[in-house]
Amino acid sequence: MVMHFLEPRTPSLLRREPLVAGAPAPRGTLFALGEDGGYAATPSPGALLLLGRNSPDVHVTVGSGDWHVSREHAALRRDGDGWLVRNSGRLPIGLPGRSPLLSGHETALAPGYTPLHIRGSRLHLVELLVSTGGPPAGAVRPDTGTRDLVWPLTDRERLVLVALFQLALLGAPDARPLSWNETRDALAAVPGQPGWTDRKAEHVVDVVRRRLAASGVPGVTADSAPPDAIKTNLLRVLLETATLVPPDLRLLDTGIGGG
Repeated sequence: MVMHFLEPRTPSLLRREPLVAGAPAPRGTLFALGEDGGYAATPSPGALLLLGRNSPDVHVTVGSGDWHVSREHAALRRDGDGWLVRNSGRLPIGLPGRSPLLSGHETALAPGYTPLHIRGSRLHLVELLVSTGGPPAGAVRPDTGTRDLVWPLTDRERLVLVALFQLALLGAPDARPLSWNETRDALAAVPGQPGWTDRKAEHVVDVVRRRLAASGVPGVTADSAPPDAIKTNLLRVLLETATLVPPDLRLLDTGIGGG
């Protein structure tokens, strides 16, 4: 197994697949990226990547300083033509569109992007990506997102949108936008963010919607979509352009600074 270190400031794996030794990764390469960096592992028989709280003994640190997270909480193992993730910790592991992965259980990772999360005293997230193979020069794979169309957001706007759309970012089944009251409550729980009301949260999102509409994005204002479709359309735009990515969920625990 050949391992390649990923720097802590590596962009979200949803936005861009990192190069390996300056070239596109071989098909089946596993990328695992946490808050403090990560690794890419080539698809060699028996390859193993460990995730957990005990930094010296794992490849990717998750839950540093959170005693609810196990020292070794997950093992990513090459098995045949794919990768398996096994819960070797105590708390369940969350994976999009699936039941929680319980201690001692394992499941296959699908090719492409998977955000893995563990909810201890706070939410911890690790991005996983199984490479589908590098495209020819100038080509775009069918599963490549519109990464060059990321819409600019202020820190405050991003925080509110993450609170509003947190279920979708977690990959929860039948994820829906929160109500404005629920969004207010989520923001009130963020460090350094007192004084939120449902109307303040809605106003921040209104500003984003109007800005997108002025740039030609359809379906995000009342004159271009039914009222009950506006939030869903906005969510779709932000996810399809990777403007919001699962690592943004960390803002709900860290805040944005400056209030």
